[in-house]
Amino acid sequence: MHIRNSADGRPWWRVASVLSALVLSMLVVVAPPSAALADQAGKGGDFVPFPVAGQLLDTRDGTGGISAPVGGGATVKFTALGRGGVPASGVSAVLVDVTVVLPTMGTFLTLWPAGSTQPALSTANAMPGQILSNTAVVGIGSNGEISLYNNAGDTHVTVDVQGYFTETSGGAGGGFVAMDHTRLVDTRGSLGGNPGEIPAWGNKTFTLASSAPNSPVPGRATSVFLDIIVTDAENGGWLAAYPAGGAVGRSIMDFIPGTTAHGAAVKLATNGQVTFANNSGSPITLVLTAEGYFLPNSSEGAGLRVVPANRLIDTRTTASPVPAGQFIDVSVGGTNGLPTRDIAGAAFNLTVADPTAGGHLAVWPTGAAEPASSLVNFVANEARAAFAIVKVGTEAKVRIRNMSSGTVHVVVDLQGWFANPMPTLAVAQNTRVSVMQAAPASGAQLGGLEYAYVDNIGQARHGRQTNVDNFASVQWTALPQGPGFTGQPALSQFTSGEVRVAAQNLDSDIWAVNQSNPQSPGWSAWADLGGSMASPPVAVKLSDTDGTTVLFAVDVDGRLWHRRQATVTSPGAGWRSLGDADLTAALTAVQVENGYQIFAVDTAGAVKTANYTTSGGLSPWTSLGGTGATGVPAAVVYPGYRLRVFVRSASGTVITKVQNTSGGWPAQWDSVGTFVANGAPAAILDQSGRVTVVARGTDGEVYRTFETTQASSTWETWLRISPDVSDPTVTDPTLARVTKTEGETWIIVYRNANNAVRVYERSISSAARSGGSEYVGHTLPAPPAE
Repeated sequence: MHIRNSADGRPWWRVASVLSALVLSMLVVVAPPSAALADQAGKGGDFVPFPVAGQLLDTRDGTGGISAPVGGGATVKFTALGRGGVPASGVSAVLVDVTVVLPTMGTFLTLWPAGSTQPALSTANAMPGQILSNTAVVGIGSNGEISLYNNAGDTHVTVDVQGYFTETSGGAGGGFVAMDHTRLVDTRGSLGGNPGEIPAWGNKTFTLASSAPNSPVPGRATSVFLDIIVTDAENGGWLAAYPAGGAVGRSIMDFIPGTTAHGAAVKLATNGQVTFANNSGSPITLVLTAEGYFLPNSSEGAGLRVVPANRLIDTRTTASPVPAGQFIDVSVGGTNGLPTRDIAGAAFNLTVADPTAGGHLAVWPTGAAEPASSLVNFVANEARAAFAIVKVGTEAKVRIRNMSSGTVHVVVDLQGWFANPMPTLAVAQNTRVSVMQAAPASGAQLGGLEYAYVDNIGQARHGRQTNVDNFASVQWTALPQGPGFTGQPALSQFTSGEVRVAAQNLDSDIWAVNQSNPQSPGWSAWADLGGSMASPPVAVKLSDTDGTTVLFAVDVDGRLWHRRQATVTSPGAGWRSLGDADLTAALTAVQVENGYQIFAVDTAGAVKTANYTTSGGLSPWTSLGGTGATGVPAAVVYPGYRLRVFVRSASGTVITKVQNTSGGWPAQWDSVGTFVANGAPAAILDQSGRVTVVARGTDGEVYRTFETTQASSTWETWLRISPDVSDPTVTDPTLARVTKTEGETWIIVYRNANNAVRVYERSISSAARSGGSEYVGHTLPAPPAE
């Protein structure tokens, strides 16, 4: 980064870096990171490092089966399994060094598993005539092959493999421990113990791991992942790294004159030492920053999870370059099916595009201290890319600062992540049934009813009542076999007609399954939407003209998250945090004029509410006060979008508040009689304009009350919905509005001790109600055994 030079001719940032390194080496004692827990999920992802990199592809000599430059816009494939030291099976991904060799035009390469869709991202960038490399994590595709795309011009390409990741745990390899980026070596000063330049064609050995109590990398580590910076290079060349005393290694970095940087894994000798060899005609200085290390066995450390490479952010798409000295926050967790916690580290390719001045990026976990280290060193007007592994911070985000005097565009491509084990949830017993009336099918006047619940052994069930007037018409469809679930599932429907069932997996992520086609009995496979939440999801659909479906859930820290998806085929942007509100895991959302009003209980038992707008914003939370409230609040919307909320109090009674005409809330909660509920209430504004409240009693029966007259806030005596025959429930009741052929009504749905789904339909006819049949009970057909 040549912004300003010092008196001795060296760029100012290099002088500052030397001084910083000297100060750090004298004053700072770096505490070792605590070892990650064992990756016990059985999914592998353990790393097997190579002491000497193997070669998978070299188009200059035909290694890998390609003996000519790769043309612009061309895609080639080469074999990864069974070559270069990589086993023929049991491999989930390889860690490779990819080199662009003398391209005729400025270009980028993209690598991805053969047989899958080419991702819209880059793996390595180079300008015309350069030889420049980068590291990448690449999954293994069909026939054990990897696809490679060259964007422009002709270029030779080499691919060297630094090691591989296993498919299952318990065999070779070990887990990963991510670190706060810690500078270990800077030959411009004394940091690392072997100062001075590495001469042309010479080498230096450094101790990178030690059994000393304050060593950042423990002596038992097998390899360390480093950000490597070659500086002050007068000529281009390549850098080799190998365990001290071992065989001379292949290239782990090809560099150009000036400064070049990217991440790479290096295997350690038993004494923790590594030798770096400068294969160029001029001396270089070397800066090594540890980003994490690998342990010797799979019983500890985090395992790699490969994701289809995906672009997290590209500031060029919004024409919003990052100004000098400013930062952006990038969401990692909750995207691409990732959880929002227990991410040990994220594997990125970071690209700087269109820089107006030279500099570097600083990248660190949100909420943590900004590091003194750098990533992606770049010069003006040249795109540069660098691979890195970064811990995630608050809300599973990373922060990226532009450390230059000009503007830059930043591109972040996720290649994988390292998974700490997540706690397995128990199957919640006797959870609510979700009910939704679907949009009418083509040519029909009324839509059918959709039911979904998770039973007491964790199976997700779905039923469709094709004839809304006939409860015996329910057909239960077997959802695809999948992992176990817990809690109440969420039902929603896309504008195109497909119904979605979303439920909380026992690994705490939210999963979803969609109808193959509208009105079809077929379903897609379950998709892991990520999230690692403390609550089951709640689904809403924005206006019919917008059609966006939104999932809400609460994490263990009390934050509210949302996940928006416009169509059944669009992936959506993933989970996004709406901020910390100290919520418990229970919430409800009701539609209002400009979006949805959300009600939830906080950890003190007070009810809170906030407005979620159609655009995805959230108003500040308003506390409605109280203490000791439990369960999911219920809410109704009066004409004019005035709200009333109900919740179970600490004593078990149902209490309520109604919003005044100015939008405020009274200080006092009112009791809805003396009835003691054994669960959360449900409420609905019925066709007569009165509010009806339903709840489970301490005797297991379902009770109801309603306002004596419209807006009276006085309540009838609580009565059983089945006054003559005992019909107990083991779940809290659900209320749903239903439009039948003869008009609008509503239903009460619950499950009994025999796991039968019971439906009580509110009689539409006032004559029927006066004759004593206020509700008509139905037992839905039983789901098929699975």
